[in-house]
Amino acid sequence: MVISEIKYEQVIERLRFDAEHYQPAFLENEMILKRVNCVPLREVANFSKARRNPENIPEEEFEYIDISNINIFTGEITTQKLKGYRAPSRARKVVRENDIILSTVRPNRNAVAIIPKKLDNEICSTGFSVIKTRKINPWFLFAFLKTKYAINQLVRLTMASMYPAVSEEDIGTILIPLPSPSFQENIETVIRKSYKKLNEANAKYNEAESLLNKILGIERLDFNQDKIFEVGFDEVEPTLRFDAEHHQLKYKQIKKVIYKSGYKVKRLKEVVRISTKKIDPTQEPAKYFNYIELANINPSSGEIEEYSQIIGHKAPSRARMVVKTKDVLVASLSGSLDNVGLVPHELDGAIASTGFFVISSEHFLSEFLFLLFRSDLMKFQLEEKAAGAIMSAVPKTTFGDLLIPLVPLEKQRLVSNLIKEFFSLRKEAKGLLEKAKKEVEQYIEKGRN
Repeated sequence: MVISEIKYEQVIERLRFDAEHYQPAFLENEMILKRVNCVPLREVANFSKARRNPENIPEEEFEYIDISNINIFTGEITTQKLKGYRAPSRARKVVRENDIILSTVRPNRNAVAIIPKKLDNEICSTGFSVIKTRKINPWFLFAFLKTKYAINQLVRLTMASMYPAVSEEDIGTILIPLPSPSFQENIETVIRKSYKKLNEANAKYNEAESLLNKILGIERLDFNQDKIFEVGFDEVEPTLRFDAEHHQLKYKQIKKVIYKSGYKVKRLKEVVRISTKKIDPTQEPAKYFNYIELANINPSSGEIEEYSQIIGHKAPSRARMVVKTKDVLVASLSGSLDNVGLVPHELDGAIASTGFFVISSEHFLSEFLFLLFRSDLMKFQLEEKAAGAIMSAVPKTTFGDLLIPLVPLEKQRLVSNLIKEFFSLRKEAKGLLEKAKKEVEQYIEKGRN
């Protein structure tokens, strides 16, 4: 049993009567922060009220930032290009360069980012607070908001409901440390270095993707988008698939592209190992396992950004697939086909969800195979194979029938080297971000004034 003793004046000060608000971890967090020079956020920053309704200019295109567009590990922002007439009702807040956007919903997920110059004057969701700094370095504030000391405060302030959220008024009360300007500038330097490496990494990925498309001859795919088409019975009979989606013209066209690639074409099961190796963690009830789920793979980069440690006796029934370094994980669910990952060295021997196909090959370099399955060449084939109404997925019985071109190793190596650089640069960048965060946490823990 966890017990906290709270004084009456503490309750009156906050008008919070829920026991969760006074958990020992939250009280300790507050005590540590009060040992350093801290001020409420509202004293060093303002909350922007700038708004714009894109629907008023229906044909104008804009960049929209939703909460799902924030990488919770790096703060990177991916945007959605929308025209005004397609703007969701929550697309209203205007952001400017160096603004900080902080999710007010589920703050434990820590969706926080700093707005780059290229997104100046674009629009974000009303699910963000848009913070404009006045007396604090925005890059330092961004780093602090990534620390456990900020997250604990935000989670503590979350309203107790089925839809956890924190009000902007409460966000203004969180304690912010104010180290010397030189310390803040040092944190800014580290984060800027990190972001430079992230940009270099993304450039390598884009280069690899362009090279792959050139090798495969899919630089400019122009598919017939006709909504109406005819399919003969001789095409339906082999698969007994009567759903129109299965017979879309683009699936026929992608197969033509594969056969015209100039390479020998094989079925996947002929040249790729589709692993069937499984274990049952519940047979070792006291042992801990590293477990990779579909949601652990970043669909934008293919990185396995997090994983959980599960104890054998609590392992879910889907935690069964044994993976090794350089295995490629391909999601089988039709809604997650972008979730293709490459198993890193530190996850050798981990357990993956049965929602993945685990593949490797002597004919393909792992990095090349990874990028190939992230291309339209393979994704369209996976879409075609997907079956099922509620949870549409690619059946194990047909996964091995995908067509794959046998690209020579010397060409694969060019792509593979770029992907290796991509992963290496992103690892360095994340290390720098972690360094900045740790330096801020150490400053707080040392109780400097």
